[in-house]
Amino acid sequence: MIRRFLSLNLRTKLIALIIVTAFIPVSLLGLFSYNYVTKLMQEEISEGELERLKQVNNNLTYFINDVEQLSLFLYKNGEIQEILNKDPYRSPEEKDEDLQQIERLFDTVMGAKNWDVSIYIIGANGDRYFSTQHLPPHYNHIRENWGAFRKAQAADGKNIWDTHYSIRPEEMQEVVLTSGRMLHDHSTQEPLGYLMIDIYESALSDIYATGGKHLNDQLFLLDEQGYIISSQPNKEIVGTRLSYDFLPRVIQGDQGFFEAEWESQASVLTYDTAEDTGFKIVSLTPIGLIHEKNSLIRNLTWSFAILGIIISSWLAYFLSKTVTDPLYKVMKVMRTVEKGDLTARFAPKYNDDIGIFARRFNQMLGRVSNLIQENYEKKIRLKESEIKALQAQINPHFLYNTLETVNWMARLNGAKEISKLVVSLGEIMRYSIKRGDDLVPLEEDIKQLKNYLNIQEVRYRDQFNIHLHVDEEAKKALIPSLLLQPLVENAISHGLEGKVEKGNLSITITMISNSLKIIVEDDGAGIDSKTLDRINLEKPLQSKGTGIGLQNVKRRVFLYYGNDFTWHIETKENEGTKFSITLPAYREESA
Repeated sequence: MIRRFLSLNLRTKLIALIIVTAFIPVSLLGLFSYNYVTKLMQEEISEGELERLKQVNNNLTYFINDVEQLSLFLYKNGEIQEILNKDPYRSPEEKDEDLQQIERLFDTVMGAKNWDVSIYIIGANGDRYFSTQHLPPHYNHIRENWGAFRKAQAADGKNIWDTHYSIRPEEMQEVVLTSGRMLHDHSTQEPLGYLMIDIYESALSDIYATGGKHLNDQLFLLDEQGYIISSQPNKEIVGTRLSYDFLPRVIQGDQGFFEAEWESQASVLTYDTAEDTGFKIVSLTPIGLIHEKNSLIRNLTWSFAILGIIISSWLAYFLSKTVTDPLYKVMKVMRTVEKGDLTARFAPKYNDDIGIFARRFNQMLGRVSNLIQENYEKKIRLKESEIKALQAQINPHFLYNTLETVNWMARLNGAKEISKLVVSLGEIMRYSIKRGDDLVPLEEDIKQLKNYLNIQEVRYRDQFNIHLHVDEEAKKALIPSLLLQPLVENAISHGLEGKVEKGNLSITITMISNSLKIIVEDDGAGIDSKTLDRINLEKPLQSKGTGIGLQNVKRRVFLYYGNDFTWHIETKENEGTKFSITLPAYREESA
């Protein structure tokens, strides 16, 4: 993918890069801004919801306090005390008078209040008084070990609250909360019965309504143990315990908001606790509803992002066209030059980097044209003459014919050693005459080298040992003809010739990957540092033997291979010299 992108033209890459570099920060900025504003709005909505719940809780507290005040008023009322102390077997007329008196009392305390509650007085003498039309069955008998009766007996006159869930079959109203007291005779403290005030769920719903409706959230009123006293809009779970993971956090805390899971939906839970009763009001608002409020911000954010990308795309195209058009014109001029027309020129419009490049390119073309005109033919002739001069410094034809005559004369006179030397030297001359190619297989040059070594062995007798090793795969490699002999001649004449004890000459030719490595090593006199510096600096040296020398070999190799070869000399005085050269391994099919 990256390779394909890098292979595109410059204009396409510039447009793509500018668009991408503009798209990423604009998108990230838009996403960050949207998320940040969404979070702020979520916190703001949650804080507003918390304030609403506090107001609802205050209203609930006022209502609970009013119910407790009503309960206390009836607890202390003398008329109720008097009636509950009467004989349970009194006449029906007297009981009817007592009933009318209690009903008037109920009308008095409830007349100014629009509460959806029911008041029940359950006397120990069997009297039953209630503000509704019917007496619930569970209040027909005093069951001291059941619910509100048990709590009221334990409180001994103090107000208690009992949460439960029941439905009045007659009116289908839900009783969700009961305030109860045990009634006593104020004089004797003898128990007279119980006062129960049932609060319907609709009474609490009216209180929620006064606190205002916010979004489509779920609202709960919980007691201290987490049982649902009231709920809206879902009423089906009233009276059950709220069994969710977030319940312990709500019970332990006083107020706050946090994210929670409700019915497999991410929501924001807000809760507040009433100081007097310990009841907790909880609301759950789906986060999706909050995010819907941010639709305007989201749309504006992405609109600006898209607009920024469109503007960036236009700027990318304009800038890339400004940059690449001059480059394409320069490339057009280059293609013309490649065809051989060195008169082509590019006229820049501006003095920018491309303008400077174009002017220098024009100057370069002018100089190249002049140099080619002046030096091309001269350099070609010089190269040819140098190669020919290095390959033949004497007239080989005349010398070869003379050597043939000497050979036959030596044979006629029985001088076999002289004949061997003459044959070897003749082969050398034949080799130098017959070559019409610049490059020859290595094995041919090795044959010529062996002829040369035959002559040197006779000349120097047992003055040194010769070790020759050539890789089989290296023999087909092509090298400049007459390359090996000057290297070996230099090792003999400069290293081994003046050595007193017997010396060693090693010639190793190996293939390394696609390169041919030639090493000529002797253990002779070595080269002093001054001479070595002159060799490396390519200064003229007075050479023995043929006079070709290392500098001429290096020059010749350079003419064939340019800079595609390595040349290294290791030497130590009185210990020897190691010469190594690495060439490209040309073969006949690639030469």
